[in-house]
Amino acid sequence: MKIMIMAQNYAPEEVSGAVLLTELTTDLVKMGHQVTVITAPPSYPYGKVFPGYRNKLYDVEWMDGVRVVRTWSYLSPLKTFWRRILNYGSYSLTAFLGGLLAGKPDVMVVQSPPLPLGISAWALSVIWRVPWILHVEDIFPEAAVSMGVLKNRAAISFFEAIERFLYRTSTHISLISEGFRRNLLGKGADAGKITVIPVWADPDIVKPMPRENAFREKHGLGGKFVVMYAGNLGLTSCVEDILPSAELLLNEPSIRFVIIGEGVKRTSLEDMAKEKNLTNVMFLPYQPREVFAEMMAAADVGVVTLNHNSSVTSLPSKTFNIMASARPILSVTPHGSEIAEIVRDAECGVNVLPDQPMLVAEAILRMMHQPAQIARMGQNGRNQLENRFSRSDCDVAYEQMLRDVYERGNKKRK
Repeated sequence: MKIMIMAQNYAPEEVSGAVLLTELTTDLVKMGHQVTVITAPPSYPYGKVFPGYRNKLYDVEWMDGVRVVRTWSYLSPLKTFWRRILNYGSYSLTAFLGGLLAGKPDVMVVQSPPLPLGISAWALSVIWRVPWILHVEDIFPEAAVSMGVLKNRAAISFFEAIERFLYRTSTHISLISEGFRRNLLGKGADAGKITVIPVWADPDIVKPMPRENAFREKHGLGGKFVVMYAGNLGLTSCVEDILPSAELLLNEPSIRFVIIGEGVKRTSLEDMAKEKNLTNVMFLPYQPREVFAEMMAAADVGVVTLNHNSSVTSLPSKTFNIMASARPILSVTPHGSEIAEIVRDAECGVNVLPDQPMLVAEAILRMMHQPAQIARMGQNGRNQLENRFSRSDCDVAYEQMLRDVYERGNKKRK
């Protein structure tokens, strides 16, 4: 099959959700498919083009057998509302033009957000008369509203109308969790055209390794109990809950909090840590992909956070990398969130409600003094990852969905 995937972020060198798309596309090529990705120049999360790339109207490169078409978009390191709108809108428009130039596929996939990109995919599908799949990574505009990014009532109504239009006109909808399915069904989406394929991690890349390793040595973490948050420091997270817990544990010399990542909250978090003189907190930038597995192994506990409003509209991929590394999860999320359910069902960690720093601190202390129990939790997570959330299993499910949609599209045209 000729598969076209439209997604704003495609940057294999970054430790982020874009890596999952890179893994999927390269695996589809290995399965014998021709894959074209329509994307923007890599800039996330800094808002400026990575070295070695240019923000051109149309540019083509080949990466591990995948044809990557990059189109121009408005970029800014400032994440204000209108700059985000310009970024999403400009890319969605040029992606449509880039898709036209790239040529007709057999089936299309569009990743949301950004929501307007779905309009581009729908228009191309009408022109080419090919089926298209809406792949939902975060539920918009609901996620933007819950984060406080989108407040204007008229704008909310506008994006809600786009959301309903895309659910109605897409040939198929791909979701990453059962919680997402419940959300969409509540909005009237057709249950018969929804497939849930979970986020994954590659157990052959991220795997159990010794905790005392070169990463720990490099950053002065030898012999410490490391509580690690590794991922986007964005509006959906509540990483700020971790810092009051770190303050409560300042007198525990063996505990270190390591926060790795970038995002709109990074500066405010660093300022908060300096203001409180949190000498037990370390901030690091995103790490190179080649040290990612070692970085994950350096943790004693991996932290996943979501605030109350975002718990049903987002599912951080960091959850599955923690499981792959056989480390227990400290889930700071509301009860009923997808993450809390995974942690509970797999017995692979501890869940604490947001806005409860004392409970977080107490959970960390308990885990530190129960090495056998956290080892068991970590192994439970690894087992669950291998059984339900492995890269190879999700690849197979994704390819089968693509084949089914393509074949149904052919039957309709006949």
